[in-house]
Amino acid sequence: MGLWPAETEAWIRAVGVDGAAIARDCRTAGIALSAMNVLLDGMRVKHRLRGGEPAFAVLARAASSGRCLSE
Repeated sequence: MGLWPAETEAWIRAVGVDGAAIARDCRTAGIALSAMNVLLDGMRVKHRLRGGEPAFAVLARAASSGRCLSE
């Protein structure tokens, strides 16, 4: 995925051990690692992603509420 080891470890802490695909999708969608704790409709971004909500759906949800998930 082109991540530094420390960045990979941070993504794993945020989205879980099987989070490589989630991390890839987030990077593709422009969702920053720093956005994982952002609350959207009462649920943190990382929990939405872990629960199976696609990264682009999370991004759209954030945009509809005026939130930015990029750096």
